[in-house]
Amino acid sequence: MTTPNVQTKSRYADEDSLTEWAILHKREVTWGVIALAVIILGLWYYERSQTLRAQRAETQYFQARQAAATGNVLLAASDLQKVATRYEGTRAGTQAALTAAQLMYEQKKYKEGIAALGKAEAKAPDDFKASIHVLEAGGYEELKDFVSAAAQYKLAATATRFPADKAQYQAAAARDYMAAGKTAEAKAIWTELAKDDTGPMASEAKVRLGEVSAKPMTT
Repeated sequence: MTTPNVQTKSRYADEDSLTEWAILHKREVTWGVIALAVIILGLWYYERSQTLRAQRAETQYFQARQAAATGNVLLAASDLQKVATRYEGTRAGTQAALTAAQLMYEQKKYKEGIAALGKAEAKAPDDFKASIHVLEAGGYEELKDFVSAAAQYKLAATATRFPADKAQYQAAAARDYMAAGKTAEAKAIWTELAKDDTGPMASEAKVRLGEVSAKPMTT
């Protein structure tokens, strides 16, 4: 007959202690299990509800697009704005805001389009933010507010994760500063772009630097 070693006795003692603890704290253990189950169920329900919300947003967005395709611009704009408001923060909701703004621009309602984009901007998915700023810039350009347009292009350059797009947005900001007579601001951007000889805007930047250097700087 073998005698249990010290480690085996210790393991049995630990198991007995855990069993005793579970018996003594049965109520707490039960509530703990229930609480964990509620958390897991809550997370599942939240994810499921977000998925369904996104699906509904997609459906209503494409329905609104169909109204635009039939030429009913007023109905389409109204439906798109409803989708943008109801499903704010979703991809479809953001797309609806972008499309609604474009329809407003087509009707020369630039201020309204800019306002709609500004409302969608805060909760928009990150990969849409550059597009929102670019479209806002376009609205400001139509209003001949080139300083505000340049500011939006700079925000778009900050928001994008693509180096080529970043350079293009920076160049657009510099052009608008030039249009506004802000040669100092334009020169600062062109100078940075010209430093990257392999960049997509390097050639234009060097030409533009010659132009702004020949003009008196204004603020």
